[in-house]
Amino acid sequence: MHGHINGEDDLHQQVANLEIEDGHRDLTTDAFASWNSEPPPAPKLSSKGIIAMDITEQFANAAQQLEVGQLVKDPHFTLFEAVGALEIMDPKMDSGYLEPGETMDDEYDFSQPLLPEEILGIIDHMLCDEMAWHMGYPLAQTIFTSLHIDRLLDPCPTSLEQTYFDRSESCSDEPITLQILRAYCLGLIKTCSYVNNRVKSEHFHEEEDFVTHTFNRSLLENIDHDAILDLISETTKLLYGVSSIRPELVDALDCRLTFRAAFLKTVHLAESRDSPKDLKAHWIALQALLPGIKTSSKLGNPVPSSFSHKLQRKLASTTPPRPIVHIGEAAAYDELERLCQDGAVAAEVLDYHDSHSLMTFVFLFQQRKPQPATYIRTLLQHYIFGDMTILGTMSIRQLLDGDLASTVIPTHKLLDRANDEVELPTDPRHKMASQMELFRTRAAGSYLDILRTLCQNRCRIRRTLCRSVADWEVLQLDAEELDADLRQYTGEEPVLDRELGSSPSYSFPLSSWAYFYKLRQMEWLIQMGFELEVYQTDEHASMYWYLQYIARTRSRHLERMRGFIVRAFKGHERAKVSREEHEEYMNALAFNNYHSLESTATFGLADALSCLFTVLARLSLVVPPPRPYSNDQKRYEVRMKPFQLIGLPELIPFDDLTRVVTQPEESTSDLLKFAADSVQGAKRGFEILSKLDERSAFCQGSKDSWLKNMKNCLKACIFTGISIAAVKKAFEQKAKDQRINIKIEIPATGKGYHDWWVVPKVIPVP
Repeated sequence: MHGHINGEDDLHQQVANLEIEDGHRDLTTDAFASWNSEPPPAPKLSSKGIIAMDITEQFANAAQQLEVGQLVKDPHFTLFEAVGALEIMDPKMDSGYLEPGETMDDEYDFSQPLLPEEILGIIDHMLCDEMAWHMGYPLAQTIFTSLHIDRLLDPCPTSLEQTYFDRSESCSDEPITLQILRAYCLGLIKTCSYVNNRVKSEHFHEEEDFVTHTFNRSLLENIDHDAILDLISETTKLLYGVSSIRPELVDALDCRLTFRAAFLKTVHLAESRDSPKDLKAHWIALQALLPGIKTSSKLGNPVPSSFSHKLQRKLASTTPPRPIVHIGEAAAYDELERLCQDGAVAAEVLDYHDSHSLMTFVFLFQQRKPQPATYIRTLLQHYIFGDMTILGTMSIRQLLDGDLASTVIPTHKLLDRANDEVELPTDPRHKMASQMELFRTRAAGSYLDILRTLCQNRCRIRRTLCRSVADWEVLQLDAEELDADLRQYTGEEPVLDRELGSSPSYSFPLSSWAYFYKLRQMEWLIQMGFELEVYQTDEHASMYWYLQYIARTRSRHLERMRGFIVRAFKGHERAKVSREEHEEYMNALAFNNYHSLESTATFGLADALSCLFTVLARLSLVVPPPRPYSNDQKRYEVRMKPFQLIGLPELIPFDDLTRVVTQPEESTSDLLKFAADSVQGAKRGFEILSKLDERSAFCQGSKDSWLKNMKNCLKACIFTGISIAAVKKAFEQKAKDQRINIKIEIPATGKGYHDWWVVPKVIPVP
């Protein structure tokens, strides 16, 4: 007990000896030191165990000796401590920080009367915020910056009677201008609710595409959309009964209310997959309302006080405050018009023709420039995959069997549905049915993932393809084992074909199908690298060579597939095939013919561009940029990383790839001649392709987009031929002048004829 008392006495004595500050303190000066231009003086500490000294000058001198980008870090000073050291009163980090004289909340009077011109200005501002949200900005920086929207959502209303702006007035006393604004706001919030729910229910990437976070706010989920539509309709009728508003303003406000009701109906009906014609008609009708909104926007007066960034303080968020995002009216109208156009086109996917036309539709739809909005892309996913029913009418098995039949095994016993009815375990048909079901279970996910991947943004598509090709490699190996097991039930005999090899071979239908799609994705992966400007100019020669290597492999594989299809067709002809079976064989052969021609044109143009870039490198017209932290070997490993796990086609080693690309044994003249011949062959191929009908080209439902794509490829061929001729002429002139009198320009993405075919522009130099 005595020891405890003595310990307290020692502690009191040590505190008494600690002198915080010597001399008299000026409390007034200390209290307002933070407002002075000069920093406050350092505190004077004196203690037996503390020696204080000013190191400001030494610290500043030491900091000046550091190079730009150099950092000195204490290993014991962690990231947690660094974040904790941020100043609380920093307005960029502290949402509660107030400037001198600033209030926490906005002092906005919701009972004040608003002119019709001001209502028009507020509505147009909200439309811009809505389109900014569709472009990927969060609600906190767009729609939730509106004080009127915040008034409706806080607290969460459960009926229309709880949505009045002026809560001190009776319902019958609401001015017509505020009723117009309230009806429009309710329609806007309900529209956003449908859009947000659709996007959240599908595959998307929030950090790249869209922000679905509502900050713990309910988007009128408890209020039925029919009640909101009735309010908009009632408000429209009342609007035409008001004589105090000028006729042109009445028409402008009516146009916006009509648009809001139409937009709400469209996004509500867009969930249905019953009638694509009705869906398309709604999007077209919505787009038809835009000219009236554009022409009358000049009548509105902006009301900046009705929008505030302070509302972010009321939202459930862990992020620091961010500035308001407001896009211009022109950009908002363009985004809205594209949304309507893309929505109308996306509805056409519900008109099913065949599996290949479906994949062509999705692929070309995603190639649209600018790329469709995230909401439209998630709608497309819903149309295709909703409720695990393809396009709302087909099972996954129907889609998969149709693709197999049109690619490798038309009218084959493996796809006969009668096999499912056989229950005897020893019957070969029962064995085939069980093995095929095993294959479908394994392949369905990989096949559908291709379509789902194509519904993402362009960068995400390529990243996902890097993983997808490895998955299809495993699927191909699994399919080979199933093919070997199924041969004992199908009774397939080996075929001796000198073009395929000296030994008899089997068809391997399932693994051939998997190999075809694996090669297709490998080509897309490389081609999208050019579109996304992944490759440097000095890498184009090697990457185009690898593209032609993959395309040439696909062409040879199609020849092998065609041989087995033709043999099976001839065997069935002797047995007098039915009309349906004959059409199925013709469809498979047409598909093989189309892709054989397309792959031939692809590797021809890729080969020509590879030779052209090799010549440009020889002539020092393409010079590699300085790369102090990498070399050719490391870049090769990065580019070929997606293909390292692929067994077939074999990965070309770095030394071999360098040799076949540079072709040191070939002269420059020979390379140019070979490039000219290759591009002419590719040109003829794309010319033939562009003349095919939509059935033969397997682009039913997307013929216009497909034809535009083919013509752009044809233009790229023509431009490549012109560039080759110009380089050839300059090279021949070099022998006389001893210098190259040309230079080249590489067009950026979107500036050339086709994003996959980067054709250098040759410019004469005087």
